[in-house]
Amino acid sequence: MKREVQNLLLLLVGGAMVKISADGSFVRYVKPSLYPFLLAAGVLIVALAVASIVADIRRGGPDAGDGHGHDARPYWLLLVPVAVILFIAPPALGVSSVGDRSVTSAADRQQTAFPPLPSEPVPEVPLLDVVQRAVRDSERSLDGREISVTGFAVATANGGSPRVDGTTDGLDLARILIICCAADARSIRIHLDAGSATLDDIADGTWLRISGTVDATTATADTRFTPTMTVSTVERIEAPENTYAY
Repeated sequence: MKREVQNLLLLLVGGAMVKISADGSFVRYVKPSLYPFLLAAGVLIVALAVASIVADIRRGGPDAGDGHGHDARPYWLLLVPVAVILFIAPPALGVSSVGDRSVTSAADRQQTAFPPLPSEPVPEVPLLDVVQRAVRDSERSLDGREISVTGFAVATANGGSPRVDGTTDGLDLARILIICCAADARSIRIHLDAGSATLDDIADGTWLRISGTVDATTATADTRFTPTMTVSTVERIEAPENTYAY
C-alpha cells in the first residue's frame, strides 16, 4: 500500500471517529460510556496521520528514494466503509434486527431481591428491567403493579417475526440491547396481551408507550423467559434520539 493511501486512510478513519463522537451518532455503534475513549482514539489517529503527512512532505514525497512505483488501486476500496460513515450515516438497528435469541437463559434464573418499583401510580420501567424482574425477582415486585414501558412493535402474526418461543401469534414490544457495541446486539421482548386495549393496525417498528400489568409467571422456559403484559393503554410516540437499551 502506498504511503499516501495509508495516510489518507488513517486521516479518514480518525476523522470519522471524531465526527461521530462530536455529533452523537456514535451511540449507533457503541455504548455511551465509551465516548471519551472513542474521541481520544479518533484525535490520536488524526494526529498520527497529519504527522506522517508532514514527515513525507519534508522528505520530498511519500515515495522519495523508493525507486519503483506501487499499484494502490485495490487499497482504495478500504476507504469505502469510512466514507459511508462520514457521509451516509447508517440507521440504528431496529425491527429488522430482532431475533429469536433471548437475553435470559435457564442459567440466569438465580433469584435475587430487586429494589421496589417507584411509588408513583404508573412508573416507567426499562424493558430490560421488566424482563429481569419477571425472571429473577424474589420479591415479585411486578405483581399487581401497573407500569409503563417503551419500545417498538414487532408483529408476530400474518407472516411477521416469530416470537422467541417460535409462535407467530400477536404483537411483541421490543428494544435492541447493546452490551458493548452494535456487533453484540440482542433484542429484548415482552409479549402483549391486548386486554381492554386495541392493538390492531400497529405496523412493525412503530414506537409505543404501553401501560399495563406483567404476569411474571409467563416468563418460563417454554416462552424463553419472555413475559406477557396485559395492556391497559397504548400511545404511539416518536422514536427516541437513542433507540438502544443498555
